[in-house]
Amino acid sequence: MSQRTMEAHYRPNWELTQAMGLFGYNCGYAPKDRTETFDEHQRSLVWQLIGDTAINESSNVLDVGSGIGGPAGWIFQKYKPARLVGIEYLGSSAQAAEARYSGQASRPFFLQGDAHNLPVADGSIDVIFNLESALHYPDKNKFIAECFRVLKPGGTLCCGDITTNRKLLFAPVELLNKLPSQFNSNVHLWSVTDYKNAFRKHGFELLRHEDASLPIAKSIDDGLQEIKQRGWRASKGFRGRIGFMGVLAGLLKWRLLGYDLFRVRRPRTAG
Repeated sequence: MSQRTMEAHYRPNWELTQAMGLFGYNCGYAPKDRTETFDEHQRSLVWQLIGDTAINESSNVLDVGSGIGGPAGWIFQKYKPARLVGIEYLGSSAQAAEARYSGQASRPFFLQGDAHNLPVADGSIDVIFNLESALHYPDKNKFIAECFRVLKPGGTLCCGDITTNRKLLFAPVELLNKLPSQFNSNVHLWSVTDYKNAFRKHGFELLRHEDASLPIAKSIDDGLQEIKQRGWRASKGFRGRIGFMGVLAGLLKWRLLGYDLFRVRRPRTAG
């Protein structure tokens, strides 16, 4: 994973958000019980991942892989935590997020940083939010260990990631990781079992797991339909990403990929 290849991978997402007036670029979650826009699907995914996690005015929240700051802003607006900091690997995205909230007296803050080495004190965080970022981490065990380190006893990690039980099938994709293009992927996929074993290994308690593959695929389909309604000319700058997302939706529906939501907790007492 490098700044150069990740910038190339995410540049079309930035173009898409600007063209569509979006505040974030996650895949979204399409609830069965209501009709939503793709922008609302994105927010629904954030709330689905957080679930009943306790966040209040005394909470310290960390958004790891915060992108351009959409979810961090939504969480801050809804829960009004004492402090919310976003850590983002891409300097350009961290700067864009900072600029978005600049001048607001009460706001989240954003830093450029690495999920493998979080610039956060031991035992200082109540909730960690991590959405569609861990698929890019070459050492997920190091990330999970870092989360355990910085969480307070009783603190919660909310992690949503793309997974697969067919890692051999997707192994050739990793050959593209060094190419500076929007198709380089920078992907290092784990299975659900890999995640559950790693959480257990590092001392976490599993609170909840959801296979969200189908509502995620439905959300992507809805988003692609909104783009289609705007016309081909309006999609300049992110046309390749349209095909990329269509393939992702198909792989989720065919169950070759999964999309899984985890909530785990650092135990309140050792042992």
